[in-house]
Amino acid sequence: MIMKPFEESSMTQGLRALARRLMPSHPLYPKILKEVLQAEAGDHGEQFIMRQLEKLSYPLDLKVLHNVAIQKPVPMQLDVVIITSSEVIIVESKNIRGHIQLKMKPRQMIRVLDNGERSIFNHPEIQLEEYVYNLSDFFNRHQVKMNVEGIIIFPFNNASIEYEDGQFPVLVLRELSNYLRQRSSKNPLVDSRKIIQLLLHHHQPFMPFPLCDYYKIDPKYIKQGVICPNCQFDKMRREKFKWLCPQCQHQDVNAHLQALHDYSLLISKQITNQQAQRFLCLPNRHHVKRMLQSTCFRKNGVTSNTVYQILK
Repeated sequence: MIMKPFEESSMTQGLRALARRLMPSHPLYPKILKEVLQAEAGDHGEQFIMRQLEKLSYPLDLKVLHNVAIQKPVPMQLDVVIITSSEVIIVESKNIRGHIQLKMKPRQMIRVLDNGERSIFNHPEIQLEEYVYNLSDFFNRHQVKMNVEGIIIFPFNNASIEYEDGQFPVLVLRELSNYLRQRSSKNPLVDSRKIIQLLLHHHQPFMPFPLCDYYKIDPKYIKQGVICPNCQFDKMRREKFKWLCPQCQHQDVNAHLQALHDYSLLISKQITNQQAQRFLCLPNRHHVKRMLQSTCFRKNGVTSNTVYQILK
């Protein structure tokens, strides 16, 4: 049973907003584009694993949670957590293409692409080792006796994998069902309801927003305007009760909602009418007031000094 379903990470949404609004001349622009691709690939791999686990969860009596983030006593971000009849298994997903070598001495992951480009990364076992230790300690602190294991999964057939045996199994996704059948055959030892409640109670997502603060980017490098959802032109015009893209002629009633959401991810969750006028490039305080009143929570202040809390 899926106890916490797949959900695209808020960091992926934030990076996507930053990539579409950060001026290409900014020195961090290439880095942000790369991080967007990595975040989207990670989410895509985890979603694929969750779909497979959904098929297996009922016949194998598995409980599955996606993206569990625990901040205390030590921060950890767990891609996928599987609770079997006898243990908790942390899944470390690696959606990476090319020829992959997992070396143990020293522990490195080496990736070689078809064009010969060679990159060296930390071995996923290093991170997984920390997660297993920290989650075991977390359970101990809450008086729960629990065996914690880890596996490394490559979800797609876009990688040829060569590895030296280490502490944790390295699997491709099609091997997961047989692996879990073997693990689930052990005698029941786990009160899964207690484990699930404990993990969900302490789940606290990583929220590094606004990203301009996180990456130390001056907001003056963030492009203003309502972006067309059809062609990505960044200067839609407000005509009567809808937004019109002068480039592709696309019309949208609610295009400003994404712009306000971008503002909350990149600059601040709070906004005034004047700030919204500038960001939306809509110098009509009455129109902007109606938009903010219908989509935001009025936090404090009166008239022109009213501060609104942008809702997701």
